[in-house]
Amino acid sequence: MILSRAWMLDPIELHRELDRLLGGPSSRQDGLLRLRDRAVEIWHSKDPIVHGYVGSLRVAGPDEWEASFEENQVVEWYRVLMAPHLTPSRAFRAPSLLKRRLPDLGWPPSEARRLALGRELQLLAAAHAGPAALEALVPHLGPGHKGWLSQDDVEAALARFRALDRERFRGRQDLVPLAENAFEVLEAAATKPDHVLVMVCD
Repeated sequence: MILSRAWMLDPIELHRELDRLLGGPSSRQDGLLRLRDRAVEIWHSKDPIVHGYVGSLRVAGPDEWEASFEENQVVEWYRVLMAPHLTPSRAFRAPSLLKRRLPDLGWPPSEARRLALGRELQLLAAAHAGPAALEALVPHLGPGHKGWLSQDDVEAALARFRALDRERFRGRQDLVPLAENAFEVLEAAATKPDHVLVMVCD
């Protein structure tokens, strides 16, 4: 079973920091170097929340970043840069089951997949990042870099759960704890309306 961890992210503060690192009159290369150095600094943080989050990421890490600087590593640095702007939150226990079984309760497969895996990170950057940050990120944030839900996503999923006909659980009692967990995750996320839900699957 694939498990996940989740945090609430302040997207405004994240992208302000990103714009500060990548913007200004200096060259693009200088901005990327500042971003990499900041990612390395965050990686070595002793803060338990930061440490827990970066430890869950599948990224190369500082040794490789410093040994071979490559522009496509900006995606890894972007993920690491989120760490100081996160607050731990409830997580889906089994995102793979959500994706597979929510259609049994009437969810469209595309919405079940989005709930379980999140939106593309490119959309998060597009909604909040400035021009310099977008120029650096967008070429490398292609399909497959998922892992966040907006508050609109959260509210829409909560409304769908609230509207579920209990008869749909007849003969599917194994789905009750799955739906309850998902509802609890979404309810917790809704308490921070100026944040987005970030998920990392193990």
